Amino acid sequence: MATPDTKATKSLAELRDDQVLWYKICVLVYDLRNMTKDKACEDRTLQTTDELYISAPYFSADEAATIKSATVSDNDNAFLEQTITSNLQNFFEKRRASGDCRPCGPHDMVPVYLECFGIDRAEIENEKFVSRLRRSGPGTK
Repeated sequence: MATPDTKATKSLAELRDDQVLWYKICVLVYDLRNMTKDKACEDRTLQTTDELYISAPYFSADEAATIKSATVSDNDNAFLEQTITSNLQNFFEKRRASGDCRPCGPHDMVPVYLECFGIDRAEIENEKFVSRLRRSGPGTK
């Protein structure tokens, strides 16, 4: 895993301040949480190519790189991608042995993403957010 250029690195707080990017992050978490109940959520998650689901159709390549290289806190130099991967390490070790190393969204990723991004479930269950998602889709503000 390459070390991102620290000059271009954003903090998790800066990701949250970017309303468009944060909306997309929340859409990803919402979709992972609801993919078994909502065909649109499932369709979007199945289009991802990244093992952490941080890719199109949710994010451009630049946005994905920005998210993965975000620093988790001001007190350490951990990047978000490293933190997520670290939280999933036991999962990856078990699944690689079976040849299927892609995590299951609802079971494996949602709790990790809620914790790593600092998202409260209420944020992605809020009726205004859900209504906006249904109306506008994942990539708009």
